[in-house]
Amino acid sequence: MRYPIIFIVAGLLCLLVGESFGIWISQTPERFPLHPAHAHLNLAGWVTLALYGLIHRAYPALATAKLAPVQCALAILGPLVMTPGILIAISSGGTDDKLAIVGSLGVILGTALFAIMFAGKVMMAKPAP
Repeated sequence: MRYPIIFIVAGLLCLLVGESFGIWISQTPERFPLHPAHAHLNLAGWVTLALYGLIHRAYPALATAKLAPVQCALAILGPLVMTPGILIAISSGGTDDKLAIVGSLGVILGTALFAIMFAGKVMMAKPAP
């Protein structure tokens, strides 16, 4: 798989949506309470996914991990589920936060799997002779 490309493209899409959403939020003061969703999409989406892509590029052995497809799916789906979940939670006054929780779990599980993969494929790898 071409994980660097997948992660960076997904991150760029999150950035474009996050920037557009930020512009929309800034148009009226009534929308400002929605800013946490905008911030989470830009950070968990753009920043984190782009970093995963760059790290995959720097350490191609990561793509050989059996966990790589699961980690990739969780890392991308997490912010895509979490962001609307945050919007719903804010709009409901915090009474409906289930989607935000599910998305957040996807983000953190994706990060945990990435840490496991990095430890196994990069930190524990034997140096080339």
